Amino acid sequence: MVKVIFSMARTARWCWIVVAVLSGAAGVHAAPAFAMEAWKPAHPVTFIVPNAAAGTSDRSARQIQRIIQARRFVEVPIVVVNRPGGNGTISLNQLRASPGDGHVLLILTGATLSAQIAGLTPYGHADFTPLALMMEEYFGLHVRANSTVHSATELLERLKHTPAALSFGTVSLSGNNFTSLATALKKGGIDIKRLKAVSFAGGNESTMALLGGHIDVISTGLGNMAEHLQQGKMRTLVITGSQRMWGPFSEVPTWKEVGVNTAAASWRGMMGAKDLTPAQIAYWENVFSRVVQTEEWKQELKENYWVNMYANAAATRRTLDNEYIELKQILGDLGMAKVK
Repeated sequence: MVKVIFSMARTARWCWIVVAVLSGAAGVHAAPAFAMEAWKPAHPVTFIVPNAAAGTSDRSARQIQRIIQARRFVEVPIVVVNRPGGNGTISLNQLRASPGDGHVLLILTGATLSAQIAGLTPYGHADFTPLALMMEEYFGLHVRANSTVHSATELLERLKHTPAALSFGTVSLSGNNFTSLATALKKGGIDIKRLKAVSFAGGNESTMALLGGHIDVISTGLGNMAEHLQQGKMRTLVITGSQRMWGPFSEVPTWKEVGVNTAAASWRGMMGAKDLTPAQIAYWENVFSRVVQTEEWKQELKENYWVNMYANAAATRRTLDNEYIELKQILGDLGMAKVK
């Protein structure tokens, strides 16, 4: 089993669908088959963030809100509220209480999938309406500047001999930052059930534990580590992305470059309540597709080392369905999957 140590403590208008009608020698004519009433918010909209302030989910939610309001993509105010706790259950309960209501949306994260698989919450993406994927964030394995581990290859060699030789800090054992690590190590020939994993309440706590010498390695997003890397306080051994990043990470290899055939990312998206109508889904698809095309959004991605990855509602649901299957296998390997 994975050795776990817990510390402290996602005006109506008509749209006509035109059909072709064959009418004798007159040829093909266009005629309205039926009409569907368009939808738009009638009162303020709420964006629910399933995490505390200042994290990636919170930053992305507030930037999306700022762009929408500044560009007037939505005519009513948007309020961002943080609902952390219960492994996402608190935020999901608020969304679940508003079936059919297009005025309440949730910031969607991979934890929405993994928490359900691990039995930490009874709800998952199938209980709601996925609307869009907006961006993805790669993870890195980071060590102190004076660490005796100098490369990802050396890290793998140590763990092959003794899987518990190094302690890994992470925010959640069922979250993408740890599952991406476990996947890479497994493909690198490591017995992941024997890893020493230390769970922290947040990214700042795990970073302080690393810098203080209490753990050996942390797996976390690149944006959280850029400043420490530039200050020479730590080194990044490898990133989980499919390609190298920019800035201080430009010389850091991917897992594939060190011989481990894997790539992973943590995405952020938007999810609505259950039973949204096609018109409500179409409205929000239009809004979010416009957000990702703005220069403000592109600058936000660059500054935070995020990667653009817009997907509409249908593509988002397919992505979540596929990732659910993959996460179920990974968490099963770790002995953490509770769903059949």
